[in-house]
Amino acid sequence: MARTVADAIRKTSFAVMFNQAASFGAAPNYAFSLTTGADLLAANGLSTTLLDALRHAGLKVDGSSFQPHVTLFYDRRRREPLALPPLSWQVREFVLIESIDNRKYVILGTWPLA
Repeated sequence: MARTVADAIRKTSFAVMFNQAASFGAAPNYAFSLTTGADLLAANGLSTTLLDALRHAGLKVDGSSFQPHVTLFYDRRRREPLALPPLSWQVREFVLIESIDNRKYVILGTWPLA
C-alpha cells in the first residue's frame, strides 16, 4: 500500500541545508547525525504530504517526530552538538526503506521529485 501511495506523490525537487551534528535517540544506540536548526519547509511539506496520504489510505503512521537528518553513525555515547559550516544539496527523490530492529535496511522503492 505504501508503494501505491508513493506512486501518487507529485512534489518538486528542493534543497536542504544542515549546519550542525548532534546525537539523538536513546541509549545504548544514539544516532550521530547531520541536523539543522533551520525550518526545512520543503522537506517538512513532503513529510506531511506522505503522512497524510498514508493515513488516508488506511495505514497507521507515526509522524509526530519528523526531524530532517542524515545519520552518520550510531554510538553508545551521547555527543554534544557541533556547529558546522552549512552543507547543502538538492533532494531529487524520496525512498521507502524497511527498517526492522537491527537488520540491514532494505530499499523497497524510490520515487523522483520533479
